[in-house]
Amino acid sequence: MRGQFSRARRAAVVIVTAALALAGCASVVDGTPEQNKVPNANLKVYGDAHSAFDTSAKNALSDVMAFWKANYPKVSGGAALPPLKGGLYSVDGGEVLRTKTVAGEAGKEACIQHSPSFIIDNAAFCLLDDSIVWDRDPNHLVGALVKRYGDLLMALVFAHEFGHAIQYRLKVDANNDLPTIKTESQADCAAGAFIASAFKGNAPHFRSTPAQLDEALNGFLQIRDSTPESPDDISHGNGFDRVSAIEDGIQRGVTYCYDPSYFNRTFTERPFVTDTDYASGGNETLAQVLNPNDPTKDSNAGGLQPDLNRFWKAAAGTINKDWKDVKIAQADHPKCGADADSEFGYCPDDNTVYYSSAFAKKAYYSLTDLKIDRTNGNVTLVDNQPADFALGTLFAIGWGMAVRHQLFNRSTDDASALGAAICYSGAYAKDINVADPNKGFTLSPPDMDEATSAMLNLVGLDQSYGARGTTGLQRVQSFVKGYGGGLSVC
Repeated sequence: MRGQFSRARRAAVVIVTAALALAGCASVVDGTPEQNKVPNANLKVYGDAHSAFDTSAKNALSDVMAFWKANYPKVSGGAALPPLKGGLYSVDGGEVLRTKTVAGEAGKEACIQHSPSFIIDNAAFCLLDDSIVWDRDPNHLVGALVKRYGDLLMALVFAHEFGHAIQYRLKVDANNDLPTIKTESQADCAAGAFIASAFKGNAPHFRSTPAQLDEALNGFLQIRDSTPESPDDISHGNGFDRVSAIEDGIQRGVTYCYDPSYFNRTFTERPFVTDTDYASGGNETLAQVLNPNDPTKDSNAGGLQPDLNRFWKAAAGTINKDWKDVKIAQADHPKCGADADSEFGYCPDDNTVYYSSAFAKKAYYSLTDLKIDRTNGNVTLVDNQPADFALGTLFAIGWGMAVRHQLFNRSTDDASALGAAICYSGAYAKDINVADPNKGFTLSPPDMDEATSAMLNLVGLDQSYGARGTTGLQRVQSFVKGYGGGLSVC
């Protein structure tokens, strides 16, 4: 977040894989599915190590290919799915780093021949020979994420890559003139359509519960783009762009993903616009987020709470209603309107959002990032990174509860209240997600990822608003709904 008087803030480290321009890229998701007792897939893989990793990759590809065999006619005018001409390739990325070459049959893959190192910490569809290739090193990107999040990750990696194969067959970008983020987003949408099918039990080697699907969305957050230096550096999208594309695939299916109108969508990824915001990593300090004062009068204030009241006073005026400014206060538990375990919530009796210092700190330091050691390609997941708008989003939801109470005299303690309040927070995020440094209080480029993480990991906790029967995906959907449709849809 960026206020009028922002100070130096700690930057979070965000590192993401990059694929060779000739190839696709690794779209990775986390999850921990329960593998069925079905025979392992028998697919031909050049360079197959017959390891647990390659076995899981073949199972994933088998399920994804079966999905597309059934669904390709829906997007191709009835034509059957053509098989991959170039085949499947497994490569030891660690060995590539050590030798700078790929030995054996896998070395014949066209993108590998062009540049062996592109596959390190990657999985890709190769346009040069219509193949799919991956790095099987267990300490590299896909392997590290599988260890953290489970085998459903593997299925979604290849669902994304096969989404690129579908583009190739449909000649989606035959002139190679579409921005990369559009084709990557379409492949994310395809991955969402596949995971919806898996969720219904149609992926023989993988099963997904709602909780595991939420973990899968967390996995996509881990491979978000780092904040680009310029618009030309935008490639896959930030976490919000990627997860919202997956959500579209889950909800709308392959015909939506591969309709030409898909590319009319807009994206939120953008560069920093000020050196100060760049140096801070886009984060106010925890103290600034919790300071309720007007930053024009108190240079130690971040400006979130006054801006929330500014937004809602204006919104209330459009329906000829008065707005009473919401306050915040520190307390172990909200004074009313929340479960006994809650440490964060809105109390309608005194129009106050309460927070405990411990939970506010937990929410602020709640982001997970990736680090890649470029000397050996090994990936480490770094937890507890600063995320000011993860905490800020919790406050925005509290103001949404106040909207329910003040303007419409509706409940604040059930699932419908949570969904509406999240939707309102999405509409508020859209209002302040602008790149104008003169606007006053605005979001910084990483903040949409932080809001998405909050929906998946913070909002549903008993210490927070509680799940109230919702899943992380449903909370993301409510946020996306408000962000895309505005207050009238909430």
